[in-house]
Amino acid sequence: MDPFVNLHVHSLHSIQDSVIKIEDLVDKVLEYGQSSVAITDHSSCAAWIKFNQCAKDKNIHPIFGNEFYCWQFGESKNSDRDHLVLLAMNQEGMVNIRRFQRLAVNDFYYKPILRYEVLENNPHDGIYATSACFSSTISKYILLNSFDRAASYCEFFYNLFDGNFALELQFHPDFHMQSIVNVGLVKLSEELSIPLTVSSDAHFIDETDRDLRRIVKAISYNKEYSEIDESLKSNCLGNSELITKFAMESDFPYMDLVPKAINQTQKIAKQCKGYIEEPKRHIPIFDKHEELDKLFELQEW
Repeated sequence: MDPFVNLHVHSLHSIQDSVIKIEDLVDKVLEYGQSSVAITDHSSCAAWIKFNQCAKDKNIHPIFGNEFYCWQFGESKNSDRDHLVLLAMNQEGMVNIRRFQRLAVNDFYYKPILRYEVLENNPHDGIYATSACFSSTISKYILLNSFDRAASYCEFFYNLFDGNFALELQFHPDFHMQSIVNVGLVKLSEELSIPLTVSSDAHFIDETDRDLRRIVKAISYNKEYSEIDESLKSNCLGNSELITKFAMESDFPYMDLVPKAINQTQKIAKQCKGYIEEPKRHIPIFDKHEELDKLFELQEW
């Protein structure tokens, strides 16, 4: 069995961004011999029901999550959006992620926005968080060489989620800036004793599908195909072999940490036990016949 569990995956419900169909995702996970996989669409839970059904049919453990667009404390509508991945550990986490998704939609500014003030001041139990991609708050401060600020946000997330937080490595050989971020994440992990995990931030199934995503991005930005940068081949779904290969191609200087980060994905997956209940009919119960008679009278009226 492949120990890698991809905890950062986008489906077609990350609109005009991902080209992954739920059925294809589950089939590929089965082909790789993986036990579990997550769905983390951008501020959307729309894929959860179908994902649950397809995964259960193939005996794959589904993990339900979101990648949120966030604003840092005190940021205004002119600020960039940062990314953060939230995964449901239990039913409380499922409810809280859906609440955050609703609150983000209510604070819409080009995209649904989850402010860190909202994240902090609303129920956030039952959630495992990862630092997400190159566009995360922590990654941005690493690139600005502001490690104090990066460490401050690491501690904020770690404390907010009661230690259920990991720093997310990604290996993109064609994207040098990600390599700088990875080195910074290793440094923060060592200084703060926060575990490292790894993902591919999947937006397509196989490396050969990246041109399809490029077409989708061209449509999204209303540009010609030639105007869109080539999609990173490493944004495919991936397994342990590919993750290790991309790490080597990225000249990652801490290759001994890669197996540990892969094993951490398995540990996180085992903690994520949120589930979707089978559909039920919820028929109201009337304790008194008078109430039922009154209902019939109103119906006749």
